[in-house]
Amino acid sequence: MEKQKIHFSETKFYPVFFMIVITIICVGILATFYHLTHKRVEDYELAQMRKQVLETLGLPATSVNEDYERYIRVRTRDNITFYEAKRDNIVIGYCFPMQGSGLWGTIRALAALNVELSEITGFSITEQNETPGLGARITEAWFLDQFKNKSIIFKDEVIKYSLIPEDEIADLTEIQQITGATASSRAIVNILYNNLVEIIQKFKNS
Repeated sequence: MEKQKIHFSETKFYPVFFMIVITIICVGILATFYHLTHKRVEDYELAQMRKQVLETLGLPATSVNEDYERYIRVRTRDNITFYEAKRDNIVIGYCFPMQGSGLWGTIRALAALNVELSEITGFSITEQNETPGLGARITEAWFLDQFKNKSIIFKDEVIKYSLIPEDEIADLTEIQQITGATASSRAIVNILYNNLVEIIQKFKNS
């Protein structure tokens, strides 16, 4: 008796083969899209970072790349990379990338300091994963603006700002915390303090 021929599509190997083919096609499509778009994504991310550096330093950011090239120089000192701002060949301030632990992940920020490294002139958050509606409010302008014009040094020591309730008036060493997000508010204060201690120590000794 002649054995009946079984079509490949009816064998137990066909689903496996089919999934392999589909996977290869999908990976190929994703790889193609990545190749076509990754340069554009990188350019966008670079432009966004440059814009934040300029804005944190209080500089124009109308034409981001042109303004960045006009005012900003990247410097490294004692393994600290930072942005030096110049206007008419005169240094007007510095901007330091900072990072530390938040409630749900790493928080990254930018802090602009005056030339004497004695005062914060601007502060912004570049990356955070805090709770939406609570800790994520660390990106709100009212919270960030509190750090502007804050002194860094008191009696030769870096100031660690104290947290007070959101509805109270803060003095020069206090920060209004976000209601319901004490941990995220404290994280920002700690990030600033820890990074500023390292910056001040290294710059004074160099």
